[in-house]
Amino acid sequence: MKMSKKSITILVLFIFLSCIFLAISGGYTVIKSVYKLRYESSVKYWAEEYSLDPYLVCSVIWTESKFDKEAESPVGAIGLMQIMPETGEWIADKLDLEDYHTEMLYEEDVNIRFGCWYLRFLLDRFEVTETACAAYNAGQNKVSDWLDLKTYSSDGKTLDVIPYEETAEYVERIKKAYEIYHFFYTI
Repeated sequence: MKMSKKSITILVLFIFLSCIFLAISGGYTVIKSVYKLRYESSVKYWAEEYSLDPYLVCSVIWTESKFDKEAESPVGAIGLMQIMPETGEWIADKLDLEDYHTEMLYEEDVNIRFGCWYLRFLLDRFEVTETACAAYNAGQNKVSDWLDLKTYSSDGKTLDVIPYEETAEYVERIKKAYEIYHFFYTI
């Protein structure tokens, strides 16, 4: 059976487009396997409760723990959003939770609630998302000190330079994760 030039062209185009589709869909699967989305109902609920972008919340969770609710940092931060025990006690006090105990930070709903409350607190205090994220990592007092120095901030609100390499990389990872979550998921 002899094929015409038109048929061969159509067949080659079909194979080419099929290869592109498989490459894209395979890449999509790989990206979603790295940037997982778990605990979506808690993320949506607490993000809405504290007027946060749920994609930002997912980005913080991914950057902090890769959605591992059992995560513990070397310095003692706990759970999905890596809440320090002292910070957890402070947040519980602010939320008037009388029967709070540190082990509750391993519960995804409690951890996401506390992390969202704290992120809202930092956004209200610092106004700029990247600055609030830097404070989530380095601490609010340290970021306040940086904002007071012209070396790091020209306007007292935005960090032009983040002097801690770990914190600078942390903010960049959040920004990258945000773009990925925003592109690949509907929350």
